[in-house]
Amino acid sequence: MRILYTSTRRIQAQAAIYTETGDPQKVIKVISHKVPDTADELQRNEVLIRMLAAPVNPSDLNQIEGSYPVKARFKKLNAVDGTNTSLIATVGGNEGVAEILATGSSVAGLYNGDWVVPRQAGVFGTWCTHAVVKDKTILKIPSGWREGVEAIDVACLKVNPSTAYRLLSDFVDLRPGDCIIQNGANSGVGRAVIQLAKHWGIRTINIVRDRPHLPELAQELYNLGADVVISDKQLIDTGDGRIKIKEQIKSLKAPICLGLNCVGGRTTVQMTKLISQGGVLVSYGGMSRQPVMLPTSLLIFKDISARGFWMNRWYSDCTLFNKKEDEIRNMWRNILKLTADHHFTTQPLQHKYWRDLSTEQSTSLVKEAVSWDAGIKQAFVFV
Repeated sequence: MRILYTSTRRIQAQAAIYTETGDPQKVIKVISHKVPDTADELQRNEVLIRMLAAPVNPSDLNQIEGSYPVKARFKKLNAVDGTNTSLIATVGGNEGVAEILATGSSVAGLYNGDWVVPRQAGVFGTWCTHAVVKDKTILKIPSGWREGVEAIDVACLKVNPSTAYRLLSDFVDLRPGDCIIQNGANSGVGRAVIQLAKHWGIRTINIVRDRPHLPELAQELYNLGADVVISDKQLIDTGDGRIKIKEQIKSLKAPICLGLNCVGGRTTVQMTKLISQGGVLVSYGGMSRQPVMLPTSLLIFKDISARGFWMNRWYSDCTLFNKKEDEIRNMWRNILKLTADHHFTTQPLQHKYWRDLSTEQSTSLVKEAVSWDAGIKQAFVFV
C-alpha cells in the first residue's frame, strides 16, 4: 500500500459546492468531504489532486446562475460533518492548476508532483482543496514550462491569455506593423491582447469605458504596450474629440485589419466603422448585453466580416480532433515562456488565501470572492 503522507492525519478536504443554480451569494457554501489517503483507494483511472490556485471568472458565476452554456454536472458528494451526509451537488470553478498526490494503477504519463489543469470547462470543479478526477480530464504542464512562473500564472492560463492568443492567431494573418482595435481593453483578455500584440509587433487601438480616473488606466495600458487608448465616450463623440481620435489612428500608418468585441451595443458599431476594407470583427463576449447591429453598408461596401469565438468550443474541438492537441501545448508553452521572460503578466488579481480554515471561514471567503465587491478579479490560493 502506497501512503500519501508520513503523517497519520487524514486529508482535510474542502469544496465550494451548490446543490441548485441561483444567486452565487445564496446557493454556494463550503463543505468538508472525504478523499482517499492512499493510492490503493483510487480507481484504476483516477488521480488525487491538491489544488494550488484557482481564479473566479465571470463564466463561473454565470454557470452557478444557470445561464452559461456549459452546465454544471451534479453528482453525489459525501460531506464529512459528523453525519456523513450525502449530497447531490457540484463544485464551483472551471479554471485552475493542481498538483498530483497519487494515481490509480492504470494511469500512465502522470506522476506525483506533476502540475495539471482541467482539459476543458465543466469536467470538474476547481474551487476545492482536493479532488479525485479521471486521468483523461486533466492535462499535464511539463516541469520545464513551470520555470520562472508562479502557480497563479498557470491557474489563469486557459481562459484569458489563451483567448487573446487565438483571437490574434486564427482570424486574420496579422504581420508586424499591422493594427487591431478592441473594446473592453482593460479586461483580462484585453490586457493579454495588448501584451501579445506588442511582442508580435502588432499595434493596438484600445477602447475602455469612460471613468473618473481614465488617465491612470490609460497609462496602465500604455505600460503594457498599448499604442492608442481612448474611452467609449470619445469614440462616439461627433465633435473635436472624434477628429483627434482619427488623427491618432492615422498616425499609426497601418490598416486596421481586425476588431475584437466583448461589449456589444453602440460603441461596437462605431468601432467597426474604423476597421479597414475587408477586415474582420470577432465577438467573444457581450458585457453590455446589447446586440451587435452592424449597418448593411459595412458588410456590402467595406466587405467587413463578422465572426464569433468561444474558447471552450475551441478546446472541445481539440478534444474531438486529437491532431489539434499540439496546438494547445504550443500555445500554453509560448504564453508561459513569455511570462517567465517578463514579456507577459497576468491581469491584476486579489488573492483569497484558502488555507487551514474552518468550513464557516471558507464559506465566508468564497462568498466574498463571488461578490466581486472589490472591483478586481479574485483568485483562490491554496498553498
